[in-house]
Amino acid sequence: MFIPFYEVFYINTTAANTDGTVCNTFEKKWDIREVWINKDHITSLVGSDLPEAADKDLPKDLIKDAGFSRLQVQNGTQSNSVLVVGGPKVALKKLK
Repeated sequence: MFIPFYEVFYINTTAANTDGTVCNTFEKKWDIREVWINKDHITSLVGSDLPEAADKDLPKDLIKDAGFSRLQVQNGTQSNSVLVVGGPKVALKKLK
């Protein structure tokens, strides 16, 4: 059964002004997207803080007081960590 969540994610973009060194070539661009996760593949759920770098890029109307959770999702031999909007109690309620 698939459950909808809102994931906080980033992509690496090319920096607007770079001095040419590799470490200054890319910057993270944060955003939110809807994802559907198979609840049978979630192996753990923990509360998580929002990375400071994400705060400036995310929508201003995002209610950060709702908290954030990190879901560990197992997909065969691969395991992925997904940062979602909503604290552990909110996420757990969606999973029931």
